Amino acid sequence: MHRAYIELTLKEYKKEKLEKALEIALDTRKFEIGLYWKRTGYFVIFIGAVFVGYYTILSSDKIEKEQQSWLLLILPALGFLLSLLWHMANRGSKFWQENWEAHIEELSTHLGIPIFGIIKSRKHSICNVMGQYPFSVSKVNQMVSLFITISWVLVFIKEVLSFPSLKIDLSFLKEISFWIFIIGLLIILLVIIFQCRGFAAKTPKKRKNADYFYNYGEKKKCECHLWCKIKQLIKKIPLIESLS
Repeated sequence: MHRAYIELTLKEYKKEKLEKALEIALDTRKFEIGLYWKRTGYFVIFIGAVFVGYYTILSSDKIEKEQQSWLLLILPALGFLLSLLWHMANRGSKFWQENWEAHIEELSTHLGIPIFGIIKSRKHSICNVMGQYPFSVSKVNQMVSLFITISWVLVFIKEVLSFPSLKIDLSFLKEISFWIFIIGLLIILLVIIFQCRGFAAKTPKKRKNADYFYNYGEKKKCECHLWCKIKQLIKKIPLIESLS
């Protein structure tokens, strides 16, 4: 009786811990979704401000031609960088949202309450423009950011080709300032992409017998365990020599 009571108590304790973990996962997912749309709002404001500035300078006749040309070259580059960062932020937010959704699915299924296991059946075709359809709202947002990024690239190319000191006869290749600007922009772009990668991006993409989750601390734990074994072996070396 006493043993059965202990087993029941441990089972209830484990269930309580899982329920607490599920609550944390639900709250964190909600928090991530809130941050996702807040970040989108911030980027839309910044990109909109750059577009307004670009259109204002484009239609202005009070700015010197050379200054206007450089501003019309710099603003699309800035718009492109902001749009690219927005797209990267969208993808990163989507990853962490799905990460916590996977936690919720695992925990809720283990507790016998599969939250994501019950999905409303689809009743309307994708061709029914007035009916509901399970589009991914976050993916739609990613597509918007991607198209805006591409649009800024096209605007930048247009401004490069119409730059006053650059001619269609490729004389612009002699412009050192132009190449400094282009190379600097590419370096900034590469630095931004690599510096913005999170720690989860360093996990292996393909592994044998890979699970959905990757234990980030597992590698460090294994390395630490291996190092402890090596230190124990080193300590035993004098003892082995004395016995021999």
